[in-house]
Amino acid sequence: MEQATPPSPNDAYANIPPDQIQQAGTDVDFIWEPKDAFYGFDKYPAVARVHIDSIDSGRSFSPISDQYVFPQTIGKMSVREVYKGDHEPDTQVNYSRVGGTVTYDDYWNSLNQAQREKILQLNRGQKPTDAKYVQAKITDDIDVEVGKEYVAFLQPQTAKDGSLKEYSITGYQYGLREVKGTGAEATVLNNETQTWESLGSYVKLP
Repeated sequence: MEQATPPSPNDAYANIPPDQIQQAGTDVDFIWEPKDAFYGFDKYPAVARVHIDSIDSGRSFSPISDQYVFPQTIGKMSVREVYKGDHEPDTQVNYSRVGGTVTYDDYWNSLNQAQREKILQLNRGQKPTDAKYVQAKITDDIDVEVGKEYVAFLQPQTAKDGSLKEYSITGYQYGLREVKGTGAEATVLNNETQTWESLGSYVKLP
């Protein structure tokens, strides 16, 4: 019998009992050109190999846009290699990513009126109270995991008042791919086929 992995002190989600989490999947209209191997690389301003140092929390209110958003995961990551963009290797930066675990109240606040009314209709006019947390994610997306290294497509963001700068990990399951190996010999995981592919098939190497 395998022993359970002890909770990571750097993973805020690890401290939430699974039986208190309700799953909420959402479909999005998302354009991606799978036949163009470098579609994401060309589309986004920054591409890097990163190490996920922590998951600090989920949030449904973004200080970047100063409004409620679809739940996100936020934390810290270390930049290992830069394939595109002007950020420096061997630095730690803030990240955010669509999809996250938040309290039910925070999730409720992120919904529009039509979404709230639909939930109320399914629950006899009452706001559900059976789950303390909601894991909201985009259908077919993957979860970011502490301790893993990924090649990530990144969008730099800064709060209006300049108090926070972070990198949004974009592209859903296409924009975050686990990486192993080093340098140009590294391989990245295709999240759809679950096969490992050469780094050069995904990013333009110098």
